[in-house]
Amino acid sequence: MEERIHGISRRGLILNAGKIVAGAAALSAAGQLLNPASARAYKVTGKTYKYTKLDVERVGEITYENYFKRWCASSAIAGMVEELKRKVGGDWNNFPIDAYRWMHGGLAGWGALCGTMPGAGVIIGLVTGDTDTAEAMVNDLAFYYSYTELPTFTPKKIIKSKIKHKTIAGTPVCHISVGRWMTAEGVGFLTDARAERCARLAANIAMEATKMLNAWADGKYKPKHEPLYNVVANGITSQNNCRDCHGQYVPTPNETYDTLEK
Repeated sequence: MEERIHGISRRGLILNAGKIVAGAAALSAAGQLLNPASARAYKVTGKTYKYTKLDVERVGEITYENYFKRWCASSAIAGMVEELKRKVGGDWNNFPIDAYRWMHGGLAGWGALCGTMPGAGVIIGLVTGDTDTAEAMVNDLAFYYSYTELPTFTPKKIIKSKIKHKTIAGTPVCHISVGRWMTAEGVGFLTDARAERCARLAANIAMEATKMLNAWADGKYKPKHEPLYNVVANGITSQNNCRDCHGQYVPTPNETYDTLEK
């Protein structure tokens, strides 16, 4: 019979101890994010991407307008870079915005991570020049994307379509996020309404990233969320919404895959 201590099995004690150690490590890492002395800085060889505070609403408008020719990742990048070209110049003038278009639609249309976040993350990493700060900001951005009712951005002039709904994705995964909104709105993927939604969502993400960078420029940015929280909780890089796609909800694939015309 398994030895029990205060009603808990020895195996349970070992597992709980492991979780405590992992939790302590994560909390220690979170504390280090706030301590500049612990930052693991890096340099972009031969490049200096200087930052100045940007108008958040202007960034949103530029991102929205760019979405319809650049899709999600590069539009989020363009929202910040176009303003940095105008206000700072330098290496921003030659920044390859369209080198990141492949991030669209969850990695070349595979529906994985929404391209708005890694797009904005590219600029965050270049501006801060510090891996820990960049990771903290992108982590905050993922929480914002996943647990905020979006899109809230309203363009000055609608380009594609009026839309009615905002939804909470509950995940940074592209196909779940857009699928939930499509269900609420009652539209398909290849529609003007869906494109309008994603353009406005891209604007929201670029604006949120800009808010963080503006706070960082003032020396006031502080992480809102614990990094790698699911690693501690689940023992692996993960999310807690597996059944959204798996189990009885797995879609049945077509036997053949039609090629969409551009």
